[in-house]
Amino acid sequence: MNINFLNLLVEKLNVGSMRSIYLSAMPGRYRARMDLSDFDKINPDFSKIFFENLFTKKDFSMKIRMTNEEKNQSVERKIQYLFNENINILREEGVNSLALGYPILVKQNNKTKSVMKSPLFIWKLDITRSKSDMNEFIISKDENSAAEINKVLLMQLLSDDKTDLSSVYEAGKDEDDSVLTFDEIKNILSEINKKLKIEYSEEFKIEKFPENAEKIDEKGKSAPFIFYGGVLGLFKRQNEGIIQDFNTLTENFSQFKFNVSERDDFQLNKNTSISTDPSQQNVVETLTDSQYKIIQGPPGTGKSQTLTAIITNSLENGANILIVCEKKTALDVIYEKLTDIGLGDLTVMLNDPVKDRRDIVKRVRDLAENLPKTEQFDEAKYEYSVMEYKALKEKYNNHQKSLEENMKNTNLTVNDAMLNLLGGKEYQDYYHVDTEKNNTDTVYRILDIVDRLLNKIGTIDKIRKFEGIYNEKFKNIQSYEVFFEETSNTLNDAKKMINFIKDNTSKYGKQFEEFFGVNKLKVSIFSIFNSKVKSIKNAWEDIYKNSGKISAYNDKYLDKKFTNHDYGKYEKELEEFSEILNEIVDNRNGFMSFIDEKKSGEITREEEAFINNFIKYVEENKIEDRKEFLKLSYYYSLLQNSNVKSEMYRDYSVNIGKLLEYDKFIIDNQKYQIKKNWQETRRRALGSMGKEDNIKMLYNLRKNAKYGKINTLREIIGTDVEFFKKIFPVIMTDPNTCSAVFPLQEGIFDLVIFDEASQLKLEEVLPSMMRGKYKIVSGDIHQMPPSNYFGAEMDHKETDNEEIDEETLFLADSESLLDYVNNLNEDVVMSYLDFHYRSKHPKLINFSNAAFYESRLVPMPSKSEYTPIEYYKVDGVYKARKNDDEADKIIEHIFSDKILIDGKLPSVGIVTLNLEQKTNIVNRINSYLRENDNETVKNRYNELLEKNMFVKNLENVQGDERDVMIFSTTFGKNEEGKFIQNFGPLNNQQKGYKLLNVLITRAKYKFDVFTSIPEENINTWENEITKNGIPASISNTAGTFVCNHVFYGVRYLVEKKYKGKKSGFIHIPYLPEQVIGKADTPSMSLDNILKGIIIAIETIFSVENDIKKLGGSIC
Repeated sequence: MNINFLNLLVEKLNVGSMRSIYLSAMPGRYRARMDLSDFDKINPDFSKIFFENLFTKKDFSMKIRMTNEEKNQSVERKIQYLFNENINILREEGVNSLALGYPILVKQNNKTKSVMKSPLFIWKLDITRSKSDMNEFIISKDENSAAEINKVLLMQLLSDDKTDLSSVYEAGKDEDDSVLTFDEIKNILSEINKKLKIEYSEEFKIEKFPENAEKIDEKGKSAPFIFYGGVLGLFKRQNEGIIQDFNTLTENFSQFKFNVSERDDFQLNKNTSISTDPSQQNVVETLTDSQYKIIQGPPGTGKSQTLTAIITNSLENGANILIVCEKKTALDVIYEKLTDIGLGDLTVMLNDPVKDRRDIVKRVRDLAENLPKTEQFDEAKYEYSVMEYKALKEKYNNHQKSLEENMKNTNLTVNDAMLNLLGGKEYQDYYHVDTEKNNTDTVYRILDIVDRLLNKIGTIDKIRKFEGIYNEKFKNIQSYEVFFEETSNTLNDAKKMINFIKDNTSKYGKQFEEFFGVNKLKVSIFSIFNSKVKSIKNAWEDIYKNSGKISAYNDKYLDKKFTNHDYGKYEKELEEFSEILNEIVDNRNGFMSFIDEKKSGEITREEEAFINNFIKYVEENKIEDRKEFLKLSYYYSLLQNSNVKSEMYRDYSVNIGKLLEYDKFIIDNQKYQIKKNWQETRRRALGSMGKEDNIKMLYNLRKNAKYGKINTLREIIGTDVEFFKKIFPVIMTDPNTCSAVFPLQEGIFDLVIFDEASQLKLEEVLPSMMRGKYKIVSGDIHQMPPSNYFGAEMDHKETDNEEIDEETLFLADSESLLDYVNNLNEDVVMSYLDFHYRSKHPKLINFSNAAFYESRLVPMPSKSEYTPIEYYKVDGVYKARKNDDEADKIIEHIFSDKILIDGKLPSVGIVTLNLEQKTNIVNRINSYLRENDNETVKNRYNELLEKNMFVKNLENVQGDERDVMIFSTTFGKNEEGKFIQNFGPLNNQQKGYKLLNVLITRAKYKFDVFTSIPEENINTWENEITKNGIPASISNTAGTFVCNHVFYGVRYLVEKKYKGKKSGFIHIPYLPEQVIGKADTPSMSLDNILKGIIIAIETIFSVENDIKKLGGSIC
């Protein structure tokens, strides 16, 4: 790493800061910012009363009721927008972002010459909606939300002017921290004036922001001044800690190695009691094989479960862990998993250094006063169980790996999901399935065949009889209708012959046998049996093709003298033969249905045998639900069977129960072992601090003799970071808080984990990364980078001293932390998670699996049959970048019973293709609430909020998941009836596919599509081909593995090397001569194939904008 690399990252960081509300606070046309004085349009004197409360009270609340008058529409929509966005940020990041900034320092930046308009002080607030009155909102401040000075501004002034204002707040502030009065603000402004020479007022006033910034900018260029406007907006996390880290790095560059070369392999024990599948277990077992490990985790593959297993394993091995993620929702999932196994006490969550300080101080002081005793458990049994579990688990994991190839194209997982589905029943309760010869597709197809036959034929007995007849007599039947017709005729002839023989033998005895004419009959009878035997050996279509066949035999043997023929034997054979023919004729319809199944060629002889044996088994054991029984039998057999025939697997089946027994015992007791070890570590750490008073002095609740002020969290941790890590070995935080509270020291944590790494900006997490010895980067390379990377690339400034090498530029331009680590050349290992757990139905993940993940994901099977993807045609008008009809249909849907699943309200997420439609839906929901102010609507809305309903545009939905996802495609015909083929961010050549992937993988149970895209525009090239008489259709994939590998290989080249180029894939069917003997296999003539390809190529060149379509079938 070189200094140029750091400078490039600093440049990116500063660009982001200059655009934020912390340095550019003009409300303007921003949706998420308001001039506080605008509230006066609804409630006169609102802003005046608000400031009176702010300057005099520790906590307060004020109500504002929507008037629904047209003149107030703009203000009221902004209030509603702030409410919805604040909820979304609170869910994701765990902190309220709504705040008031006042007053505003206006000053020209010496470097960029742009004019900063920065709030000096920031008060965190909250906004809620009344549950009883949908038109009423409540803005409040609690006693813990003290005024804060704008630290981003302080950092900017220090960097731009070398002006240090860090002491002015304390100098002008009284001892009472709970309230910042206007007099104190004047004192602070006086201190600032000493350093910046600013123009400010001695009297309190509220100024209204102008419509545009020209006048303010013009005055600010002359000299800095204070503008007394109050901006209410979303103040997201400040990056002051990260900026300070980069200042330290650039100023002391030579003192940092930027690479922890000496790393202790802390992982002596590679076992974890957290339930893992083979791909997850592999991540744990290879944890310390390299400095950087990428966990490539597609949607729903259990990344949080994997990270929990890593954390638990690390705790077992005495390591401390730092987990960094921008979204608190992701950290909450891991925290809850740790809490569930009793390890929450070892974990601390840091989101807000000021608020979190109170909880941390209390927890440490409580531990110093009374360190809980370790709970008693059977340590000897635990150690023995761990040893036995490891041996069985290794056997189990090897067994699972041996099944992966066999299951690659199935929709099954191979781990605990199967055991859970079996419900703990014993092996003898199930029918054995040979999993080497049968996969899930075979099993489900067999079930369908059995059901169809029973519906058509009626009884299992008949199926079994037909199977016997078919297997013994009619294996080579080709022409069934002719066969049945000739069989009927032959049966009649045979009956006549039998009667003729019986009558004449009885009447004439030996004379009949010796009579010359009867010799002809002998030849005829011989011919019949000769033909019968021949038909069994060859093909039945040759039997009695014409009535002259017997005559031909008679003519052939006319001069032959047949003697000593046993007419009794002939008669008996004829009767047996007639019985077979009679059974066939009597059961013609049922047998034809049976023969049709055989003709389809769907099943092999082995599968035929399987059907017979399975039917017999379920009949004898009175199994009613054949489908569920066979499915569970298959799962159990997968656990019992293996295609690896080695000694170590011979006793595998009898040890499953033991494995589960050990697993449960370790899960139940491992927390005691971990807590025992870490309680001892805590005891030693507390002892090393000396007297209990020493801890209380540092972790102080108020000023004391040693510390003349309340220590900040950064000061507390920085005084003894080792002590803090021993008290809290698992620390969860975001990038800025990490930089704000932990000293910039390389390798102070054994392990640093980055979750949702594709959403983390490199410039914001590089300091966090330096703090870890081993770095775990968890994310998905096929999902979205941070949203601002969809704009233009970095505009790098020329340097006078040296040229920046291409590799430095390339790495500094990484769209995310995941992208950066993936492009490092050494000491990086990527591990893949292969089992998909999120989707309740495989169809919800099938498209992404095939399109983006080379079909390597193994989804869970659906426990019940339902429609997981529904399409709602709207035909709305696309106007002003929004679609009112789609919005109204979606609102109608979520407030109706159609949204319910088994009578219960699911969690719901709504996604749109642009910001305007998202805002439109939010506004129309608010209108709907106002127009339908009744208990039913209010209860439904409040319940939707309790279940965390959101409305988001496409770029902001990553990391979310809901039971039901609703997608508004937004685009449709305009007012002139024209449809413009532009799909917003999905049209982005480099990133559009990642957005699409995120969009379609958020649903756990159901995905509803509301669209106004005209059907005639969906299949442009398909229509061009089909209107020329050539069958064609859209496919969800390029086919199976090889075809997808070729197609996405081409897409990769387009993205990396041939930007802007188009690519596609057309599947060509078999030629007719290639499908002879392959029933129901489609084919097409060479002429039509050639014609279709030519039309497709012509359409590609003639159509400028490609159509994006959701749907189709898998090839």
